[in-house]
Formats: sequence, structure tokens, C-alpha cells
Amino acid sequence: MDNIFLPAIPLIALMASLLLKRGAIVSAIIGSLAVLAIIFYDNRYALNLHSIIAQDLPIVLILTCSVALVIIPGQILNVLLQSSGSIKEIGERIATIPLSPIKMASVIILGVAPMLESLTGFGVSLFFTVPVLVQLFSLRKALILSLLSMNIMPWGTLALATLIGAQISEVSFEELAVMTSMTSIMVFPVIGFLIFIICREGDAKSYSATHVATHSDWLYPLLTAIFLSGCLVFYNTWATAELAGVYAGLTTISAVLLFELLRNGKSLLTRFIHARPTLLNLFAPYLLLITLIGLSRITIVYEGLQELFSLQNGTVKLFVFTSPGIFIFITIMFIYTFSKKYRRHSQAFYQGVMRAVYPVSGIMMFIVFAQLHRASGIFQDIAARMVHLQLSEITFISPLLGMLSGYTTGSNVGGNALFMTLQSETGNYFAQQLVFAALQNSSAGHTVFMSLPIILLTLSIASTDDHGDNHNNAYSHQTWLVRRAWLCAPFIYAALVIPFYWLLV
Repeated sequence: MDNIFLPAIPLIALMASLLLKRGAIVSAIIGSLAVLAIIFYDNRYALNLHSIIAQDLPIVLILTCSVALVIIPGQILNVLLQSSGSIKEIGERIATIPLSPIKMASVIILGVAPMLESLTGFGVSLFFTVPVLVQLFSLRKALILSLLSMNIMPWGTLALATLIGAQISEVSFEELAVMTSMTSIMVFPVIGFLIFIICREGDAKSYSATHVATHSDWLYPLLTAIFLSGCLVFYNTWATAELAGVYAGLTTISAVLLFELLRNGKSLLTRFIHARPTLLNLFAPYLLLITLIGLSRITIVYEGLQELFSLQNGTVKLFVFTSPGIFIFITIMFIYTFSKKYRRHSQAFYQGVMRAVYPVSGIMMFIVFAQLHRASGIFQDIAARMVHLQLSEITFISPLLGMLSGYTTGSNVGGNALFMTLQSETGNYFAQQLVFAALQNSSAGHTVFMSLPIILLTLSIASTDDHGDNHNNAYSHQTWLVRRAWLCAPFIYAALVIPFYWLLV
């Protein structure tokens, strides 16, 4: 009992609490108390009070500040965009493009949704994917396709999860972003394949008789997904990692529309470009945010901002004025000051802060739980035991751990806070810390789509949408949607295992 199961008890207690829907904060407290109980029971594990005060507590505070600095202004911006109708307007504008349903699904799931989710995060892209997709497909198909649109998570919220993962695992943020694009390289083609399978069932509704899917259209999901995956590798390698998801999504949209423009002439984009509001007004907040972050990443500007103010403890650093949250806040103040459309929604500031309290608190408690594990030596003990497994066994177990963390927490950041230390410690024994850290980042992020919080958010959006009576019964599809999400999970798992094994050998 002592040698095999004892170190795993806190993790089991935390996971069981999460699965029993006790919430992130309560579950993390239960897990932390279990760590303390194990320390009291087994003298192999111990906490050094001086080390906790000097090292672990500052790390918890710095990482929590890193998260809060992005999540709080991010949630305020989300409320502004939702309450002002901007998200709905974007969805309506996208719906005016005269493409067949399978093409439109490909553009939305593999282009528009990744771009928006990378900029805002927190499932905001669902507020336009769900309404648009239900115009193309039956309610059930629209729901499962909307979930698949959430797979950009390692680059969601301006790559916040990757940034936190890099801090916890003590690897370079840029290197982790590039390696994550490699461990995720097969995930998006698999998503394209799943889009093909789901759409193929034959009840897709079309905008008109002239826009039904042709045989060549069925290649769209797979080709679009491969293109998106390649863009992620390219932009993480040659551009700023925070905007890699934005650039990749935008490039994918542009490539598809350019291809259709060359095929069908200017008439394709006429309604899309000339409708009201103008594209500039519609995407102004996003364009401003992209511009600000892009300018801040110019070397001389970036170095100057780093010198203004920073928090640091060992290898964990927070350069406050280079955080994406600062530029989200500047964007908020600019559009609120100069646009009546957003100024009418002053309650967004309070609502955004209130929405941020729970996720920030939950993530902080996951970090506390992980730091207690690390400081006591329990994580190191578990990692040392994993080293005795065969490489083939590690290849199958590590992706499962990462997927479990993303599923139970419903967050890529929360999943990394929970298991990144364990994964990177295991990687240290194999001299492959970066690969294991990237695998954790990818597997947690690409499993969030099947977590209950995201499923409930998707159902709530569908239930309040006013396009048809079926939407009033959206919650009746919850069990079916959970099962379908689980059926997608083995494909995602396989897409993670193959590149992980390839990178290790």
C-alpha cells in the first residue's frame, strides 16, 4: 500500500472531487489536505517552512497574478463584446458568405473560431459558432461541431495556458509554443476528419439549392485542418506565440476565401464586404488588440517594457507590461471611450470582474495543490516510479494524464497548473522535459472541448437562441452530447500519442 498507492492518494482525491462536481476550489482544497495527511502519515515526505515562504508562496502569487492579469480584462472585454452584440454580428456576417454547409463548417471550426478563441478565450467563440452552425445543420450536429471548434486551446486567450505551462515547467515560453505545435500537429487533421464524418450523415441544411455540397467539398475539412496545423507550426516558429493562434486562424480564413474568390469571382464576397456594419467597425476591437500586441513584440519595445516592472522568483517571472492583459485593458478603454456602442454597457466592468473571480481562484488553488506536491517530494516520487515503466508505456500514459487534467478542470490553464509539474518532472528523468511539457499542454488543451463546463456553455447558448423551437429543448440533448464528445476522445488520444512517440524516439 505504502509503496504503490500512497503518493497517488491526493491526486485520486482531487480527481474524484472534480468528477463528483464539487468545483475547482473545493476539490483543490480536498487534494491539498490529502497531501498534508500523506506528509503526516509518511515521514519520507516533508515540507520545509522556510522554503515554502521563500520560494513556493511567491511562485503561487506570481503565477496567480499572471493568470489574473489576463483573465480579468479578458472577461471584461468578453462581456462588452457579448452585451453590445458584436459577437452576434460577426456570426451573422459570416453566415452571409454563400458556401455549402461543409465548406462553411470548415471555415468556422478551423478558421474563425480559432481566431476568436485565441484572442478572447473562455468559450466566447461559441457565442457565434452555435448560432451560425444551427442554420446549417440539425441541432445535434451543430452542438457537436461547436464543441470541436474549441480545440485551439493551447493558443487560446493569447496562449495563456502555454505561458503558465512554461513558467511551471521552467522551460522557454517560445520553445514550449513551438514544441506544442509539434505535439498537436495531428490533432487538427483529426478534427477535420471528424467534421467530415459528422457532416456526412446527410441532414445538412443549405442556404439555397445552389449551395449544396459537391463531391469535391468533402475534401475541405481535411485540407483546411492540415493548412491550419501547418500555419500553427509556422507562426509559433517565426512569429510571436501569443498571436500564433490568431494569425493561423486568420490565414486559414483568408486562404479559403481567396481560393473561392479565384474559383467563383467577386460575387462571392460582395455581400460579405459591403454589408453593414463595415468590416472595420465589426472587427475594430480585435484589430486594435492584434496591433498593440504585435507592436509590443518588436525587440526594442519588448525589452523596454520588460524593464518597467516585473515580479520574479527563481525562474518564474512576470513582466507586467508585456502581459497580453495590459493590451486587452488598453483595448477596452479605447473602444469604451470612443464608441457609443460599447459605452452603453458600463456594467461590463463589474460583470467581467465577477466572472473572473471563480476561475482565477480555482486556478490559484490548483497551483497551491501542485506546489505542495512538488515541495513535499511527492511529485518527484511519482515521476521516479514512472521512469521504471517502458517507453511504450510512458507514451500511452502521459497523454492520458494530460487529457484527464483538461477534462476534469475544464481548462487548459487549470490542467497545466494541475499536472505540468508531474509531467515535466517525468520528462527530466528521460532528458525530454520540453517534449513532456508540450505533451501536457497539448493533451490538456485538446480535451477541454469534452469537459462538462464547455458542454453546458454550448447547451446554454443553444437554448437561448431564437432560431426554431428545437432550441428550447437543447438541454434534452446533454446526455447524447456527452457521449458523442467521448466518442471523439479516442481519435484525439491517437493524434497525441503518435507525434509524442515520434518526438521521444
